[in-house]
Amino acid sequence: MTLLRTWLVGTAIILAAIAVWALAPVLIFIVLLVAALGLVALAMIRLARGLQIWRDRK
Repeated sequence: MTLLRTWLVGTAIILAAIAVWALAPVLIFIVLLVAALGLVALAMIRLARGLQIWRDRK
């Protein structure tokens, strides 16, 4: 591998690490938000299925 290619790969890795470090708080917030919305959706689906089963029994 040439010196230029090594320099470019090293620079790209360092810049990617800095970008992840800078965006980590935002990414963590987005991941938590998506997880919370997924749990809310799961609760709604279970509630709807429970109501459907309860109505079918009557």
